[in-house]
Amino acid sequence: MRKVSLAALLLLTGCGGGMGDLREFVADVQSTPVPFNEPPVTPPEFKSVPYQVAQLRSPFQQSARSITDPVDLGRPDCPQPDNQRKRATLEAFALDSLDLKGLMQDPSHYWALLQAGDGNVYTVKEGDYLGLYHGQIADINDDGVLVTEWIPDGNGCWNQRDTRMVLARDE
Repeated sequence: MRKVSLAALLLLTGCGGGMGDLREFVADVQSTPVPFNEPPVTPPEFKSVPYQVAQLRSPFQQSARSITDPVDLGRPDCPQPDNQRKRATLEAFALDSLDLKGLMQDPSHYWALLQAGDGNVYTVKEGDYLGLYHGQIADINDDGVLVTEWIPDGNGCWNQRDTRMVLARDE
């Protein structure tokens, strides 16, 4: 035990020296300049390109025209929807955002219950308009609701497309 305490005493006296040598070494290292051997990075040259589409709509601004606004392209040589009629409430919703919730019937007529994207449930009958593309209900029966839409082809003409809305079945 005496040997252990003597060894510990010798170690502690060895650590008792000052830190003057360490401070001198740090000051010496900080005072010498560091050689910089790497060449400076030259930035790549950029060519400026003039913005030549100033007359077009900025891609960062919302279009002033809405998709539900009627468009009259004036092509009398091909079929066109009726753009002069008053738009119905359900024509503000895309057809895929309308959910068929139920069908009702009396002896002579069918009605459908559609839930729109606003959460409200609307009662519709044959001949009513819905959807963004001048959709009109062509038929309501036990199989669902048949909607005929006018789809623009991009050249000023319109083509008709039928879409069937069916009730979701629990399986």
